[in-house]
Amino acid sequence: MITRGMGAIARGMQAMIDFEDVTAHNVANVTTDGFKKTNITFRDVMSADVQTKDLQGRVKTVGKLSNGAKYDRTYIDFTQGGLSETGNKMDVAFHGDGFFKVRLKEIPDNAPYREKDYYYQRIGDFHLTTDNYLVNSQGDYIMDIENKRIRITRDREAQDLNEMNRMDLTEDLIIGENGQIQLNDAGYQTILQKIQVCDFYDKTKVSIIGQGKYLPIYGQDAGLHTLSDGEFSLQQGMVEMSNANTISEMLNTINVSRGYEAMSTILRRQSETVGQAINIGNITR
Repeated sequence: MITRGMGAIARGMQAMIDFEDVTAHNVANVTTDGFKKTNITFRDVMSADVQTKDLQGRVKTVGKLSNGAKYDRTYIDFTQGGLSETGNKMDVAFHGDGFFKVRLKEIPDNAPYREKDYYYQRIGDFHLTTDNYLVNSQGDYIMDIENKRIRITRDREAQDLNEMNRMDLTEDLIIGENGQIQLNDAGYQTILQKIQVCDFYDKTKVSIIGQGKYLPIYGQDAGLHTLSDGEFSLQQGMVEMSNANTISEMLNTINVSRGYEAMSTILRRQSETVGQAINIGNITR
């Protein structure tokens, strides 16, 4: 029984280490725009029924005995982060659900459609290429509702950026709440492409692959679908901040440290008890 208790405590200490790793990752990204914090879940190890007998010899279950907890899984918390105004019209933030659909930059236009060539992101830190295609900070293309690259020019078919195709983005560019892009200056308005916005029915089956990029977990159906007008809201000139909170994450760190220290003390005492029992056994032989 003593060694079983030591095993349970050791598993609990390892669970605390796993929890601390997740918390440290969240703390490190408190100031990262668009970051979504990670949560961790645990499960009992070999939970067993505790039984007793009454005076008539009948067996009765009085509860359960856990043999400790261990890491189960981590999942991403997609709750809304606060919005911060930047004044940059190329910054676009979600208020509510939604992801931008993004295509890898090295994929040629005439390549057949492959889902693995795309990923999804929340952060809307957009830029324009030299030929005016809308890209993210990694240079990957933002897709429109027809699954085409978005090009912001007065004439989409024109390959060169002549005088008629140049514009002042700080004044002319408008990105509506429904993702509709238009150019609007004195006496001239051009309706351009519409940003494609997607979402997942089951976000517990979504994983992050780094740099704010999300994909469904391999082999699992996360319920990817395209959102319609009214199901999402884009805010131009804003960025979504991290949803990790410094205070709550630091409280987690403190609680983990206290729990780990308490378990260490119990483990040390049980180890001393085992040592004493061994010594007594040696004396009585």
